[in-house]
Amino acid sequence: MKKRIIILAVIAQCFIGSYQVSAQSKIHFVTDIHYLYGLSSTTSYLTLKRKDVNLYGKSLHLTSLYDFSKSISAGVGIGADRYENPGFNTLPVFASLHYTPFVITHPRTYLFTNLGFGIKNSYANSGLMFDAGIGYKKMVGRRFGLNFQLGYNLKQINETPVYIPAADNQSYELVLVTSTRHSLSLGVGVIF
Repeated sequence: MKKRIIILAVIAQCFIGSYQVSAQSKIHFVTDIHYLYGLSSTTSYLTLKRKDVNLYGKSLHLTSLYDFSKSISAGVGIGADRYENPGFNTLPVFASLHYTPFVITHPRTYLFTNLGFGIKNSYANSGLMFDAGIGYKKMVGRRFGLNFQLGYNLKQINETPVYIPAADNQSYELVLVTSTRHSLSLGVGVIF
């Protein structure tokens, strides 16, 4: 418990401390919430499709970005994700890249990608995380704006519990497998 509190305190201090930098700073932060519209969930034993079960999830991500140029920003982030049917939690730590291909004509529209891995603990599963998509930002002040994202989310979950038929075909046994969830992601957030 102390270890988690220390980690959260360090992360909070990084966000609070760097918020105090000047308005001309190249460092900014993004806080997003996402709805994850599940398309499929696959294990070596079973594939669930959207038509079979209501696959969905929610996520909260905090990202710190540095502007290397007017078109490229990169940084790191941490999140808390919850997936349903089957249900599991993940705590991803990830690298993030934002690219604005049309800086002159569409400076608010960008492409993004996140790549990371989930931290395993007593209430969260580990596994690979990958996001890619398109975003739109609308600044309403020098240091505050709104952020909208539409994209694809891939989550690999290690040690997902799955019940499979036993050899006697009369009962089921619990096995831990790696599963992969594919989802569409719709997010909204703030930039500061």
